[in-house]
Formats: sequence, C-alpha cells, structure tokens
Amino acid sequence: MQKIFYTMHFRSQTSQASDRSGVLRTTGSATGCVVSTMIRPHGLQSDLQASDGDLAFFESELRAIGPNEYEENGNITIGDESEHLLRFSTVGQGHLARGLEPGTMAGTANWKVEGGRGQFAAARGFITSTFEITDSGERSDYHCGLILLP
Repeated sequence: MQKIFYTMHFRSQTSQASDRSGVLRTTGSATGCVVSTMIRPHGLQSDLQASDGDLAFFESELRAIGPNEYEENGNITIGDESEHLLRFSTVGQGHLARGLEPGTMAGTANWKVEGGRGQFAAARGFITSTFEITDSGERSDYHCGLILLP
C-alpha cells in the first residue's frame, strides 16, 4: 500500500447554485506548497510557500443541513491534464462559525476519499478542510490529506 500525505492551499470562488436553492458551488485552484511550522519561545509560527509544478483544481457543492452545519462533496483534480481525480464527501457534518473579521465565516470538515480516476482510481483516505470565506464568496481553503493507494 502507498500512503500520500499532502497539504495544499486552494483559493476559490463560492457562489449560489442557480439551479438549486441552498446549494453553494465552489471552484478554485492551488499550487503545490511547502509548509513550515516552528515552535518558538513566543509560541507557534508557520509559513506557507508555493512550490513549482502543475496546478490542482477544486470543485464542490456545499449544502446547509442545520444552523452552522453543512455537508459537502466534490472533486480535486491533480495536474493541468485532469488525468488524476479524487472524489470526496463529508464525514458527518462540517461546521461554520463567524470569522474574526467582519463579513467572514470560518469552517471545517473532514472528508472521506471515495476513489477517483488515474492515480486515484482505487484511492481511500481522509482530507481535512479548514477555510475562511468572505461575504463576496472568496474562499481560502487549507487541505491536509492522507490518501491510501493499493
């Protein structure tokens, strides 16, 4: 079995789905990245730097299921040729809360990987999504995933 551990920072746009009420659609992209986390005497410090390579693309549909709770499913396509695709859906429900800045919300969810195509045809695993979204629909989404391949 092969294990792939990854982190990515997706910058996306979220908007109301025109064909279904209560559904938000998100599309965006990310480059590869290098994440550094340091423990210092004054506390935690982190840095995220873009790395060379192709892009990854993110598409999802988010549905409110209760106050500050949602379900989400979608795809992450790796590479410009769209040959490698991961499918995911929420484990349980995601959670939303007001952000620290006016006009923002913060959210988090755990997703289960449900296969895909290309490199991820028989993939399983989990991804954690932690994001902030503005009233204008700009979404900054940090993914941390563990993908299991046979």
